[in-house]
Amino acid sequence: MQKLLEAKLDQDDEIAINLLKTAYHIAKRELPKDEMKHMVKYASVLGVELSKADANVLYTSPQSVTELQSALADVILDDKILDIQQSGVFSLTIDESTDNGNLKRLIMYAQCVSETGLEYNLLTNKQILEGSADAKNIVSMVVEELKSKGLDITKLVGIGTDGASVMTGRKGGVVKLLQEHSPTLIGVHCAAHRIALATSQAAKFVPHMESYSRSVASVFRYFHNSALRSNRLRVIQNLLNIPQIKFAEVHSVRWLSLDHAVQVLYRTYPALCMALERDATYEPAAKGLLHEVSQYKFIAITHLMMDILPFMTRLSKKFQAQTLDFSSVKPMVTSTCESLQDLLEVDGLFVEKLSKFVVEEDGKRVYKRPLSESDCKSVSSAIKENIEFEGFSDESDDEDDISEENVGFSPVLNFYTQQENILNTITPAYVEKLTDNLNDRFQETEILESMKVLIPKNIVSADQLSKYGVLEVQKLADHFESHLLNKDEIRSEFQTYKRLVKGSHSDSSVVEVLCSLMKTNDLPNMILLLKCCAVIPMTSVQCERGFSTQNRIKSKARTSMKSKTLDDLMRISEDGPELEKFDFKRALKKWKSAKVRKLYSA
Repeated sequence: MQKLLEAKLDQDDEIAINLLKTAYHIAKRELPKDEMKHMVKYASVLGVELSKADANVLYTSPQSVTELQSALADVILDDKILDIQQSGVFSLTIDESTDNGNLKRLIMYAQCVSETGLEYNLLTNKQILEGSADAKNIVSMVVEELKSKGLDITKLVGIGTDGASVMTGRKGGVVKLLQEHSPTLIGVHCAAHRIALATSQAAKFVPHMESYSRSVASVFRYFHNSALRSNRLRVIQNLLNIPQIKFAEVHSVRWLSLDHAVQVLYRTYPALCMALERDATYEPAAKGLLHEVSQYKFIAITHLMMDILPFMTRLSKKFQAQTLDFSSVKPMVTSTCESLQDLLEVDGLFVEKLSKFVVEEDGKRVYKRPLSESDCKSVSSAIKENIEFEGFSDESDDEDDISEENVGFSPVLNFYTQQENILNTITPAYVEKLTDNLNDRFQETEILESMKVLIPKNIVSADQLSKYGVLEVQKLADHFESHLLNKDEIRSEFQTYKRLVKGSHSDSSVVEVLCSLMKTNDLPNMILLLKCCAVIPMTSVQCERGFSTQNRIKSKARTSMKSKTLDDLMRISEDGPELEKFDFKRALKKWKSAKVRKLYSA
């Protein structure tokens, strides 16, 4: 009898685990819960039973699937909380938004360090129930959330935000109020947001650049708002053998969307002019837009932006990495500023092409270029060559002697005589303002500046290794004293750290050195100090990715989804391991212990 009972329980457990696997797959793929009944039916066709043949016990209802996925999410959360606690110190990135159900939400991610590197984990995505998303409400929610998760708020050493005044206000901002709970807390304005602000604000100080941005936006709206206009454009693109691509929107909340918009405009410029010329005979809007885009300065600025914007986009993408340690931020910004300054000395590849494409025909200046300039691979290759420029070759370039087929339409450029030298004015003004903005926005606090002495490359290049960084490390030790075992030992451990870095880790990042030290635990105070510095978030891009996940899951067709359900589904989607690596036995225990299950009583 006992053996029969055990066999029955084993069979029931197998069915339950298969149900958990199915629910996990649905959540991982961000599918609606209604898919459960279809998958159970499909499994039955394949010979895998997910229900009892002798009892009407099905777990395909929305509530049943919710309970299965809740048990799965709890297992993931337990593991992540343990990782944060074992890290010793941690940081947060927080941001607020409005979901598809028109509800205000606050999303929180925790960053910690393990022997494998930096890790981002979703803490919660909570609805802001009372009042507005002001600093006091946000701080109250953060404190409550950390307490409910068993995390010590005094171990919170960093917080990354989007730089909004509610977050960074000097007197009553979120960072300032949280420092009352954790005095060692350091607030950081997201690096990716700073790049976007530096780019957009630089354009505002150069009138021609601001009007250019408006023109690019007007081109998008003109075609986006009319299927008929778009169809006519596609016919012309096909006629000219230009790829049928849509104009892109310059979006205020998408970082450096102008770069993509300009690239599309550059590739299809002849077709744009031809389409507007045709429409201008009967549409006033087309006539006005044609007047803007047919001026020499418009295509000249387009060529200039094709040289400048890829540098900013590359920098922004590097800052959008899921984990970004402090040691790489300043060098990236400095390198980008130097590359932009080089454009003042030597014309970029696209500005150089401009003088070849603008030619005189019948007393008019026309824009005549090869078909290859509309090809995606050709343009991408030119951008890459521009960014990775390594000096001039001594060998002559024979490519100029190779005749290429030109686009079948050459737009006439108006006001060429008046605007011929416009780039001589715009380029230095825009580049100088852009580099000034970058340098101003990446001036760090004293503590963040002191952290630079921990960077391996800086240690390797130091003239007097024994004296290098002593004062700065002492400042760091004083600030993070409550997280160290013995502050007095930090100086001697730092001397050992410097020699270790110079001997074995000269090309490593701070995080890589830290992970190596954690395996031996030879320098305990130095490890703790490095942890405090390494976990400070340089960006809040994980929150932006979280909002994308949120809006995919809580779509406009699922606006009644509860906060706990959204939290669970986001956690499985973002933090859950691959299905074959998940421990479903732990999830089974949680699911069984929640309440009496009919599967085991039937």
